[in-house]
Amino acid sequence: MKFHHYFLISLLIFSSCSGLSYQQILSSREQILKTKGGFESYLALEYLGFSKRLQSVDDLKASEYFAKKGIEIANGKPFIPENPLNWKADNSRIEELVFMQKKLEILMGNQSLIFQMPIQMAHLSYLYDCWASKESKAIFMADELSHCRVSFGKLIDEIDFYLEEITKDKSPLVGITIPEFTRFEILFDADSYVLSDKATKSMVEVIDFLQAQRGQFRILITANPDNNLNISLNQNLIKNRLAVVKNYLIKNDIDQNIIEERIETEDFPDIIANDEITNHLNRSVGIYVIKGDADFKPYPLPLLQNILYKDQVEKARQERGLKN
Repeated sequence: MKFHHYFLISLLIFSSCSGLSYQQILSSREQILKTKGGFESYLALEYLGFSKRLQSVDDLKASEYFAKKGIEIANGKPFIPENPLNWKADNSRIEELVFMQKKLEILMGNQSLIFQMPIQMAHLSYLYDCWASKESKAIFMADELSHCRVSFGKLIDEIDFYLEEITKDKSPLVGITIPEFTRFEILFDADSYVLSDKATKSMVEVIDFLQAQRGQFRILITANPDNNLNISLNQNLIKNRLAVVKNYLIKNDIDQNIIEERIETEDFPDIIANDEITNHLNRSVGIYVIKGDADFKPYPLPLLQNILYKDQVEKARQERGLKN
């Protein structure tokens, strides 16, 4: 802890002496944080993205505040949710914010949950701070504007469901065994739900894979939104993309009764990917194929996605010659 303390002080002194902004300092550590992984690294990356978005709308003070918070988190300072009163939150939102802050603090006290789902917990923490600091004003009351508040509510519900499932029975937890599944990704052009040549080729690969399977299996299809659209437009676009992929599967002799659908918003964080990949991920449809006849209900999206991210981090570390 002394090392983290001295390193943080040195960073702050370096910033004041060199003229670098906190965002520039945090950006310089981006690749290290991506490779390192863990709750603190993921949360620092969330704050980096938030800082850049705030800068893009000329809110430089808040941009630097959250970049500095990201540096502190990366260097071992405990996460403390933002106090909505410090951000002059709307009075009608205070009670809800305080209630959700208490729920967040209870989840943050579950160290096994942070260890098992570091990406989702980091994303949840960021979403609360985003809501408390920027989206607790009267102008953000409508759901189509209060993006962080809505996403926070959805993600905390997913995590609550996960915790409820694993605590139902203390006998061998059949319902939460790590599923054996394969995931495919169908990428769409911006603001489009038409299958491009590349997307069609990916769908052909999915069909070939499914036709080669022996025994029973089930399919879950999920969709991500475009970053640059509002929630209303995104919902229509997501539904159309899901319908296109589902219809393609059905037309190629896949039983519609084994296909499940879920819609994602920010519940699938993109903090590991670089900018180009991020943009693609945010306009994709994911196809999960799980062996057997069981449905996907025991497996909330945070669990499935965390397995994928762990695999990505492990692969990235191996490619760099790093030990796990």
